[in-house]
Amino acid sequence: MRASGVGRALALIWRSSSARFGLVVVAAYVVMAAIGPVLLPYRPASFPNPSEILLPPQPWPPSRWLGTDMTGQGILVDIVNGAPFVLEVSFLAGLLTTLIGLAVGIVAGYVGRYVDAVLMWITDTLLTIPGILLVVIVATMVKTENPFILAGILSITGWTGLARAVRSQVLAIKNLPYIEVSRVLGLGTGYILFREIMPPLVPYIWINFILNVEGAIYAAVGLYYLGLLPFKSYDWGAMINFALQLGAVYGTNAVWYLLFPVLFISLYMVALMELAYGIEEIVNPRLRR
Repeated sequence: MRASGVGRALALIWRSSSARFGLVVVAAYVVMAAIGPVLLPYRPASFPNPSEILLPPQPWPPSRWLGTDMTGQGILVDIVNGAPFVLEVSFLAGLLTTLIGLAVGIVAGYVGRYVDAVLMWITDTLLTIPGILLVVIVATMVKTENPFILAGILSITGWTGLARAVRSQVLAIKNLPYIEVSRVLGLGTGYILFREIMPPLVPYIWINFILNVEGAIYAAVGLYYLGLLPFKSYDWGAMINFALQLGAVYGTNAVWYLLFPVLFISLYMVALMELAYGIEEIVNPRLRR
């Protein structure tokens, strides 16, 4: 009995040490975001005990394994309660960025002519605008906590590079002999696009999706760090901001408050990069050898 397409894909990923590491770590973060807030709910004290503020890592209780923050709450509690929003926004932003870039690139490359000219003019115009500056301006104006709106803000210009790359691939594929045969046989545009042109692009799209998720996390954490979005004290970017204000870089007890959010963010970034590299290693015969 033949394995399903998903099963084969997971089997290939599991053979690559890079992809396996990335997949395991990303899965662990998803589990943390799903059940962490249930196991370690965020319950800030109305009147924090000064003796419980900015403590180093403690063996017990589990909430204080990474120390405490400026309110006496466990840093681990902050991290697991901040994970769902960060992961949700980054996934939505990566998905939206990839879908827009894919749609624009396919339409521009396949239809061509005036449609291609207009879409590429829009793409090139956005490419000339500093993306982070535009995101900062829009985020400051909107000030939203809605993950869907925030994902839209983070993907304003992120799709442009993918759109150009997909357009180039479609231009190269659409004139190949088997595409001409499909047209002669009277197969519809939808069939040609999704059954003939899309399959060779799938690995490249997956890699770009993962990299877009990574870029969205950087942007989201950065916006919260700068205080440009409404935040709670357990947002990862806000934690870094508070730790720096409390003198973490000068060797105070706030160093733990800075260290662990940075470590969690860095580990997730490394896992995403390893997963993307592992997928590229699988689909690229030269790298696989």
